[in-house]
Amino acid sequence: MKTAAVMMVVMASVAVAQPKTLKEFLASADEQNIDRRISLEQRQRAEAEFRAAWTSLLPSLSASATWTHNQFEAVANFPNPATGVVTKLIIAPQDQFDGVLRVDVPLIDTTRWFRALATNTAQQSAAEREQLTRDLVKRQVVGAYYGYAAALAVRESAKKSVGVAETQLKFIDVRVGAGAATELEQLRARAELARNRQVVADVESLVATSRRTLQTVSFLEPPAEVGLPVDDLHAEAAPATFEERVPELPTVKAAELDAEAAGKLATASRLALVPVVAGQFTQRFTNATGFQNQSAVYNAGIGLQWRLDVPTFQNMSVQSSAESTAKLAAERTRLQARDAIFQDWNRLEAARQKADLVVAQVTAAQRASQVAKDRYAVGAATQVDVIQAERDVFSAEVSQIQARTELATARASLRLSAGMPLFADEQR
Repeated sequence: MKTAAVMMVVMASVAVAQPKTLKEFLASADEQNIDRRISLEQRQRAEAEFRAAWTSLLPSLSASATWTHNQFEAVANFPNPATGVVTKLIIAPQDQFDGVLRVDVPLIDTTRWFRALATNTAQQSAAEREQLTRDLVKRQVVGAYYGYAAALAVRESAKKSVGVAETQLKFIDVRVGAGAATELEQLRARAELARNRQVVADVESLVATSRRTLQTVSFLEPPAEVGLPVDDLHAEAAPATFEERVPELPTVKAAELDAEAAGKLATASRLALVPVVAGQFTQRFTNATGFQNQSAVYNAGIGLQWRLDVPTFQNMSVQSSAESTAKLAAERTRLQARDAIFQDWNRLEAARQKADLVVAQVTAAQRASQVAKDRYAVGAATQVDVIQAERDVFSAEVSQIQARTELATARASLRLSAGMPLFADEQR
């Protein structure tokens, strides 16, 4: 009894831990999906490039030290006529040691300023693209989850058809034994059973592949059972309502930021004509004191650098074309986002109508199957009528499964295309 109780507790804990909801698969994919992790690394790289660009504008410190062995020592002696003291100046000692500390301070470098601003914009674009990747991963998970649920439902329907075919074969065997049915009817029943079993084999393969797909995109082990999505068939707002959200979509904002970054790079290329002004401070330590007779001396100054060449003007044209291309790409992205919302909305409407109509199809097919069986039992219908009626039931059930999954997928796709959360309690 104690062992059985322990086993029940373990099984219960496993059942609780086993993921069963779409939210759990989405949460796991958000943390472990490969595409999601790549986008995170790309955003972190953009942040690092931004920091590198801005810190390059800070003062820099360099240090160097050298030892030089001179073949001959150069020394100058200068006597003081008044005091008679001789001052020894070391021009080049035989073993010369030099140490230099230098601080460079960029004062005016407009090109680097705007390039740094461009990396800041690129960093923001990378953050938007990370959100875009998250939405794409959600699409993958939703499609895989509902695809797996549909495969399981089709398998159940196929197994039910096998059960009906087995019952029908037993019934025919009894009729053949009683002389009320022909061998042809018996062979047809066996062929129909074999066909249904082939369908089950095909569906089993579909279940396995869809299960593997869901596991790959989410990094979670799918449960043995996943229910079909339930929908109240409510209509969504007009497409224009969803299109109002286009300016806030990650894909649109990322494209606009790319255009902004290209504009800053174009400005930077034009500012290459502006001179670069930099300051420097150098502290030198040496035992070759020379005429200064000081072992530590410093110097400071400001320098101006200006360069004018043909490649500079050519680069202006290149960056200007890149800016124009980026602006056109941003406009194309906005149009594509609106079209995607419009297409998803119409796909949703079609799926909603199909889901509503297919209920009547299933009901009619099931009723027709029962009528065919009843008529065949009294000799008013043929076996072919019964077989066809059962096939119609299976086809109608598959259509209903497809309609329900299409509706759920289309509704999720519309919300993702419009940049809306999939669930009411989800935060963007």
